[in-house]
Amino acid sequence: MGELLKLISTFQFKKLFIDPTENNVIQFFRYCFVGGIATVVEGLTLWCVQHFVFSDENAVFVFISQVIAFVLGTTTNFILSRIFVFKESKKTMKITGEFIMIFAISAIGLLVKELLLWCFHVQIGIHYMIVWVFSTIIVLFWNYAARRVILYQKKEDKE
Repeated sequence: MGELLKLISTFQFKKLFIDPTENNVIQFFRYCFVGGIATVVEGLTLWCVQHFVFSDENAVFVFISQVIAFVLGTTTNFILSRIFVFKESKKTMKITGEFIMIFAISAIGLLVKELLLWCFHVQIGIHYMIVWVFSTIIVLFWNYAARRVILYQKKEDKE
């Protein structure tokens, strides 16, 4: 945590975002930053599709909107994570296999979001965007941990 705070306080943005690092705190910070961008893409897509395409908060339409938003958000996250967070994947994994695994991991997160959407929007009546915000926070931790352990674990960690 100390290294992260030092980089932020001294405005060393190249080291904070670009330079390779083995520091898990910095990687998680980068993941949150990239995830923030992907979250904005996902949230705007969800709202725009729901608002401009369906114009109805019928549960089926909200679920469809969430799937469309998920695909765009996950794709954004994959591309940016590959550039800024998990750089070692470029050397160790084929992009197709990595992309499939990312979507498989993220699909579990989508199922969690859809379940929470059903529980809190459909059953209780909380606005779908409020449910989406809270479910996104929950899924953030799942996605990072699963990617770190399943996809981007260093060789010496596996042994």
